[in-house]
Amino acid sequence: MSRAKPPSPSGISTQSIVWAAIGWAATALIYYLFLSAPTDGPHTIKPEECEKVVKGLIVRPNWYRYGTYLFQTVAIACSGLLCLRNWRSAKIISGRNVWLGLGIGILSWGIGNLTFGYLDFQYQSGLIAGGAKGAKELVKTFPSIADIFFTATYLFLSWGMAMSVIGRRLNLYPKQWAIVGGVGLLGIGLAAYVTFGVSGEVTLDLGKTLNIIYALGDIWLLIVATILLLAFWGGKAAQSWRLLGSAGIAMFFGDLWFNYSNNISDICKAKPYQSGEPAEFFWILAFILWGMAAALEFDLSSRSTGRSRRS
Repeated sequence: MSRAKPPSPSGISTQSIVWAAIGWAATALIYYLFLSAPTDGPHTIKPEECEKVVKGLIVRPNWYRYGTYLFQTVAIACSGLLCLRNWRSAKIISGRNVWLGLGIGILSWGIGNLTFGYLDFQYQSGLIAGGAKGAKELVKTFPSIADIFFTATYLFLSWGMAMSVIGRRLNLYPKQWAIVGGVGLLGIGLAAYVTFGVSGEVTLDLGKTLNIIYALGDIWLLIVATILLLAFWGGKAAQSWRLLGSAGIAMFFGDLWFNYSNNISDICKAKPYQSGEPAEFFWILAFILWGMAAALEFDLSSRSTGRSRRS
């Protein structure tokens, strides 16, 4: 006679959390793919950095952009709270510092993202409202106060992901370490091209410095993610670690595309950076995968504790 699975302390079963995460990811993907086309305009604007009036600017409507921030914020909040739940639980067998770093990093990214969104809406609305007369004293979205939180994000995420591999027996073969090295070199090459090659600028200002910091953080996430995927490829007990690795890779591609879009933008040619790119889905996917990893690890640790007490 089988026993019913005990409910989670939060009142929500792990299976429900996983299915809700998958559903949220699928809905967000559909939203980004089918509704992301710029349809609001054309507008005539006069940015301060442009000598002439810019005509024919078409932007994504505000209702769509509000939706993107909703999808991101819900995924961030749920994922961050699930990671912090693991940190607070004495049952976690994988190490609580892993989840503390991830939880703080994810929530810090959420605060930075909302701050960035507020500035983004203010900047675009001011440009359009100013029209051909121009809009003065608009606060730029990058670099901005939001980057304080984004910088903290990479510090905590890098620490949390590092804790997931430090002190563990990672029995990788030389061939696997070679794969890790190859992936790291590929990541460095892509990040260097996007950071320096696309824009063609070699001057080191605040924005470029921040891009370098973010690129280094992304490369570290990519390397740790590759190690986790190779070290914990098989076994049901390693599902959470594979999800952690997949989340790191998704974050790398999301950030890479943001830097690429930002570097090729030119508002004076009516081609500014616009939030709501379909590639932003990789951010949502990363947070969802981190949340799923936290939920599975909590469930596994609770079962292991229960079995050890009965034995």
